[in-house]
Order: sequence, then C-alpha cells, then structure tokens
Amino acid sequence: MTLLELAIILGISRISGYMAARLNQMNVLGQIIAGLLIGPSVFGLVHSDHVLEYMAEIGVVLLMFLAGLETDTSELIASGFSSTVIAAGGVIVPFAAGAWVGLAAGVTLPEALFLGTMLTATSVSITVQALREMGKLNSKEGIAIMAAAVIDDVIGIIVLTFVTGYISGGTRILPLMEKIGVFAVAVAVIAVVLRRYSERIVEVMRPGTRIITFALVLCFSMAYFAEKADIAAITGAYIAGLILSNYSTKEKIVRGVEEIAYLFFTPIFFISIGLKTDVRAVLGDIGFSLLVIAIAVLGKVIGCGLTARLVGFNWSEGFTVGVGMVPRGEVALIIANLGLKKGIVSQRIFGVSVLMVLVTSLIAPPLLKLFFHRAENTKNGE
Repeated sequence: MTLLELAIILGISRISGYMAARLNQMNVLGQIIAGLLIGPSVFGLVHSDHVLEYMAEIGVVLLMFLAGLETDTSELIASGFSSTVIAAGGVIVPFAAGAWVGLAAGVTLPEALFLGTMLTATSVSITVQALREMGKLNSKEGIAIMAAAVIDDVIGIIVLTFVTGYISGGTRILPLMEKIGVFAVAVAVIAVVLRRYSERIVEVMRPGTRIITFALVLCFSMAYFAEKADIAAITGAYIAGLILSNYSTKEKIVRGVEEIAYLFFTPIFFISIGLKTDVRAVLGDIGFSLLVIAIAVLGKVIGCGLTARLVGFNWSEGFTVGVGMVPRGEVALIIANLGLKKGIVSQRIFGVSVLMVLVTSLIAPPLLKLFFHRAENTKNGE
C-alpha cells in the first residue's frame, strides 16, 4: 500500500461517513460502500495488501476493546431473566438457521458455523436512533431491546469463541475446553487483581496519557493471548474492555482510544471490507444472498418475538422487540473478516455477509416504525 492509497482511504472514509450521517445512516455503511467503489470491484483505485490488513486488524481489536469498555456490566447483571431469554432466542434461532442454510447450500461445516455466527450479533445503534426519533426509547419494547442487545453481544462473543476454538482444534472438544478453561481462569485472576487495585492503578497512571497507554497494553496483550489459546483475538480485546469498564477513568480511556481508533484504524477496517468484497460474486449468487438476508431478518423477529412472548410480552410487542434486534453491523463484519483471514470463509459468504449488513441496517428503522404503529393500533382497538 502506497502513501497515496492511504491518503485516498482516509479522505474517502471521512467524506463517505459524513454523507451517510447526512442521510441518517451509520458512518460504517458509507465507508463500506466507499470501499466497494474505490476497490477492484468498481474503480480499482486501491487494492488490499498485507500492510492494509495489519492496520485493519488493529482497528478491529480497538473496536472490540471499545465495545467492552462501553458495556455497562451493572446493567448487564441487572437486566434480568426476561432480557436474557429474549437475547438467547435472538442468537440461537439465527445461528441454527444460518448454519443449516449454509450446509444446504453446499458449504463446509466450518464455513456454515461461521455464517451462523455472523447472524447472531445485533447492531443496536441504528435501532437506538430510530427509537429516539419516535420517542420510544423508554417504552416497554425499547427498554427490552436495549437490555437484550447488551446480552446479545456477550452471547455472540461466547458463540464466536467456541466456534473459532472448535474449528482451530480440529473438532477435538476436550483440548478446546481445556484451552478455554485455562484462558478463563487467567482472565478471572487478571480481572480480580485489576479490580482490587483499581484505585492505586488510577492514582499512578492518572497523569497525562499513562492510563490510556496502560489500557492499550492490556487490550493488545489479552488479544494476543486469546489468539494463542485458539480463541479470537477480538474476544480478548472485548474482555479487556469489560475489565476496565468500571474504572473511574473509563471516560478518559474511551476518549483516548476513540481518538486513535476512529481517526485512523477503524475507517481503514471498514474501507478494507468494501475493498475485499467481490460485487460480481454477490450479484452472481443473488438467490442465496436474498435467502441469507431473509434468515437474518426472520431469525431475529421470530427468535426474539417468541421468547419475548414467553416472558410476558404480547405478540405485537414481542415481534416489535424482534424487529428492533434485526440490524447487523460492526460485529458481523468483524466475524466475517476473521473467517476470511483464517481461510474458513469464502469470498461468496464474505460478500453475502456484507450485503446482509447493508440491507438489515437500511430496512430496520422503517420496519420498526411500522411495527410500533401496528402495536399502538392494537392497543387502541382493545
């Protein structure tokens, strides 16, 4: 990658992100589309290489570290049984349906498992914006969506951990469980030590940017050791963020890491997703692409809707919660990219996953408004 290509990537990522925001869409969508346009599929201005991939990998790790930092662990614990049940339904149904569709389409078992995993994680940021605009953020459905989305991310990471370990371990369950067990014990010890001495650490690290450096050292170290344990590096980064999420200097850490991540590394990651997507492969297999998108939508609507009904929501409210969980975003792309990097996911599945993220992100807000409108009509009719 030349310096000119880097300049093009950073410039186009800023412009495309701004244009997406003006259209009330996520910056991520604009950056992916920009990557498609400047990549080999369209204009061929920039090509992916090892240098770009390395920078994109750093962006992914920082992105998941921020996700862990911004997870409210107290809310996670307090969200209760009903939100956990809803989140579990929204993970199990899309995962099982996605893996089954993959196998039916003739892909290998590892690739089918990755396809199912891609469909598990919700990107709630789009739903939050739609709920805000409708004044429904604090509604019964809105609160359920927010709580379930937090748990949904955690369950999705757990699923990814087991799928990655299962594939890397050559389907040997016992060695996989041993590695995950050792890693879990090590994480627990680190978490206890860092929580117990948090005030002392903050006192020593508070001046200047020391605490940010400390946070980054923890992030990259845990990502490295997770990978050594045949667990995805992003899992280690996410856990590192969770460990520091209750620190008094959390906001300072978040601001510092965001400056590094969002100004440079994460735009490179999302542009690289577009660069690596073969548009011709996706369009040439449009039937399969549409089937995966349908599974992505129905999996969340049915999985969350049915489980919401089991924990006290009526049908209308339950399916509204399901629609709110439909959008996919960063985590799905990170999982797809990980599969492609490891040689597990083909260009076919990778391209389908990118299209799935774009479509689910675009259709979720109007669907949510429609379901809320129907729910209100149902209540008025009663």
